[in-house]
Amino acid sequence: MNAAPSGRPARTLLLCLHNHQPVGNFDFVLEEASRNSYLPFLAALARFPGIKATIHYSGYLLRWLVDNAPEVVGLLKEMVSRGQVEILGGGMYEPILALLPERDRRGQMQALAETVGNLFGKRPEGIWLAERVWEPGLASTLSAAGVKYFPLDDYHFLRAGLSLAELDGVYLTEADGGSVRVFPGSELLRYLIPFGDVEETLRAVDRMTARDVPYPAAIFADDGEKFGVWPGTHKSVYEEGWLHRFFEGIEARKDWLSTMTLAEYVARAPLRGRIYLPACSYIEMGEWALPPGHAARFGDLLHNLRGGKFGDLKPFLQGGFFRNFLRKYEESNQLHKRMWWVSDRVEEASRRSGGAAAGRDDLYRAQCNDVYWHGVFGGLYLNHLREAAYASLLRAEEASDSVLHSGKSGWTETVRGDLDLDGGTEVLLKTPSLTLLVHAHDGGAITEISLPRRGVALGHVLTRREEGYHAKFRRAEGTFDGSTSIHDIIVLKDPTVLQALSVDPWQRASLREAFYREEDALEAILDETAAPLGVTAGKEARGEITRSGSRIVLSQQVPLSGPGVELSLEKVLEVGAREEGFHVRYRLANHGKGTVSGKLASEWNLNFLSGSGPDRKYVWAGEEAALSSRGVTASLREFRIVDAWRDVVVEGRSDREFALLRYPVETASLSESGAEKIHQGICLRLLFPVRLPPGEFEYYSVIWSIFSVAP
Repeated sequence: MNAAPSGRPARTLLLCLHNHQPVGNFDFVLEEASRNSYLPFLAALARFPGIKATIHYSGYLLRWLVDNAPEVVGLLKEMVSRGQVEILGGGMYEPILALLPERDRRGQMQALAETVGNLFGKRPEGIWLAERVWEPGLASTLSAAGVKYFPLDDYHFLRAGLSLAELDGVYLTEADGGSVRVFPGSELLRYLIPFGDVEETLRAVDRMTARDVPYPAAIFADDGEKFGVWPGTHKSVYEEGWLHRFFEGIEARKDWLSTMTLAEYVARAPLRGRIYLPACSYIEMGEWALPPGHAARFGDLLHNLRGGKFGDLKPFLQGGFFRNFLRKYEESNQLHKRMWWVSDRVEEASRRSGGAAAGRDDLYRAQCNDVYWHGVFGGLYLNHLREAAYASLLRAEEASDSVLHSGKSGWTETVRGDLDLDGGTEVLLKTPSLTLLVHAHDGGAITEISLPRRGVALGHVLTRREEGYHAKFRRAEGTFDGSTSIHDIIVLKDPTVLQALSVDPWQRASLREAFYREEDALEAILDETAAPLGVTAGKEARGEITRSGSRIVLSQQVPLSGPGVELSLEKVLEVGAREEGFHVRYRLANHGKGTVSGKLASEWNLNFLSGSGPDRKYVWAGEEAALSSRGVTASLREFRIVDAWRDVVVEGRSDREFALLRYPVETASLSESGAEKIHQGICLRLLFPVRLPPGEFEYYSVIWSIFSVAP
């Protein structure tokens, strides 16, 4: 073992960077990240050939770099070949491995291992675990996949009962006959690099490596994007020279401080021992996974911890569990359960076709973690990322359907059961051109309206919720200058974001109904200052599925009663195997003793990704309006929504006149650059006038047709 001049064992600094871009992110975002972070970091590191690093690139980003940034890949290959850089593996599209079927866990890791091996001539021995989401059973998964080591956070180890002083090397964990080595990445270094003073940071490294043990190590394992992508960091890291001074400081200590790749450290340093880690992620994730009130309180506690208060309590602080995002955001849960369902379809299609991977890569793309949670980065709130996940899922589903239905074009399929595992009953209606997910326990509402052949999902409009950070929006101040972590500051980018701090009474969905009083003004209904007498949301719909030739018919009965009215509603969904669209028929019956007068509202929430731009608009009666517009239009029988960007036109028409109420659905959410308002979709309410004597009923209908912009 190399020793320092004092005779003590050589100290080690392990630098591990994780670079990731989600599936569906905009090209200009990846271009800026490559220009401002990935390339300049490697260029800076290359000027110090004695400093080694371990770097991870998620598969989507790595493929993009190969196609669009050959200078980055070329520099990487050169540094890998001379042993300065080690490339880690992981899930191909950066999934949360614990949320996947076992076969997809291994398949994702195999796909990235092959990609890295083909590019750099050596398959990775270690991985990056997405969002450091650890569950103990993963040890056997990783071992079976040939993974030898990976980094987590020191928080995992503190929760397991170790002290900070012991977190200066590599440990072994095991489960179900498999074992894997795990590194404790320092949270202190996460906050110092690259935000702290360089000398202060190096002094922290000195302290972390002071123990008289073989190869005492200070371990940094965090996002590479903080070197140039995070707000203010390109200036501080490169223009003001933080990274250059940091590397100079490391070289100045080369007589007693060495850098290694994780592979080199595992090969040289003895194990610190065996460890059993609890299910958790980094400590901030525990804040974000909590319900809003608890999240705000936990966030304040973390702020105090970072300020030096209550530090001795940290090992006993849990926060939320990552899987609670599936409870916190119903949209996340439904996408997750649809992903599992499609995974089973892809596997079945693979067996039938003799092992051909029909749709498997698209399935893996849909498993990209970002849209399944929300924290300081937009994640689930970014509708273009949700659209990318659904588009990938639909392509995977279509590929498997073509195998399972033997290439036929006129098939229909229905599935009934607790498909999203929430204790209620859902109905999935499928044809080659259309997928509808109906929730019988929620009044028969629809949350998914998908067009598999187009790879377009129209139904995923995010519900407006209270978030733990919303109170901070109202008192937000400050700017990013690269010297403060994004975990510690909120910037109000746009004052109008405060207008989006609304909370919806139920999940955003379509085929929702409400009954309003006759005297309720349309503007009051639009502004939601008029309360409905009755709603179908949250009520059990009794349903029946029948078939008529190549058509599926779902009939549902749901009560629509309220103070002074006794109404029942039958709603019939009819879907044709060869049609891109569907027919909705209502039968409203008055079971009371008096005549009922009012308005029947049929609500539809649809996502067209953007509310502005000439390629997305409403069209009716010779008029046009932007999807960001808000208003009331009376006496219509039909209208269109044009989405030229996705080449989709949605037409709604009825045999009765209706008033159309419209408004954009916008959320106030947190991103790495501050508070922002995000367009999530549009809300439409079709209002039909009602006058029903006792014992009478009336029919209403809406036909939804979907076609291309070009004839």
